Amino acid sequence: MPIDPYAALNAMLRAEAARFTPPVRQTEPVRPAEPVASESEQPQKAPADPAA
Repeated sequence: MPIDPYAALNAMLRAEAARFTPPVRQTEPVRPAEPVASESEQPQKAPADPAA
């Protein structure tokens, strides 16, 4: 059975491209969203004493 030259060329090009392609970046697992308190719900800090 004859070898398809286009298939062989395609395989060679894919192999060469794979050598220079950076590895797939691994993402961190998705964490459940934490409830975020609005500014009105956050405790207010007392202003710093300017005389101190």
